[in-house]
Amino acid sequence: MVKSAATPKPKKDDSLKASATKVKKEAASKVTKPKKVAAIAMPKRPSTPWNLFFMDHLEKVRAEGRAVVPTVEGAAASALWKELSPEQKQVYQDKYQANYAIFKQQTSDRLQELTPAEYNTENARRKALRDAGRKGLPSLKDPNAPKRPLSSFFRFAKDQRESGKYAHLPLKEQAKAFADAWGSATDDVKAHYTELARAATEQYKLEKASYDARI
Repeated sequence: MVKSAATPKPKKDDSLKASATKVKKEAASKVTKPKKVAAIAMPKRPSTPWNLFFMDHLEKVRAEGRAVVPTVEGAAASALWKELSPEQKQVYQDKYQANYAIFKQQTSDRLQELTPAEYNTENARRKALRDAGRKGLPSLKDPNAPKRPLSSFFRFAKDQRESGKYAHLPLKEQAKAFADAWGSATDDVKAHYTELARAATEQYKLEKASYDARI
């Protein structure tokens, strides 16, 4: 009687690899993807003069009972836009400026409403998007947050500017004059401004901690 061939046992290395692969798959299946953080609701930027004109053009097309084909009407509106006189384009520019003024006020009001926690969450979300390659998404600036104090040199430069001593110089030359004046200042003068900066920094830390603790 012919004996059947025995099934070869798996090599020890192969068993370890299979086991390790299984463990990795199980671990990967248990990992939960981070939840997407919803963006803070902010006022929408107004349409540009061209977009306002294009929307008017589409309304005319619909009023005539014609179907709107975006590619066709985009080319047609572009040609008509080029034919407008400066005065006609100014009408749309004025509309845009009026809408933009409203947008700026609404944005300012909205920024005043946000809490420190909301700023932190939104700016962390924006940073993650920038890190992933997203462009044109700056961090929000909290208008209510304590302002960072000036350094000793910039306090000195501020006083020099306000003294009017270098008012006759162009701005770029003023900056160099401030740097030169600081470099030649006595130790007592530098110590005075250093102490002012130190005290302001301590006060800033207290105010920042208090502000960040707001709910």
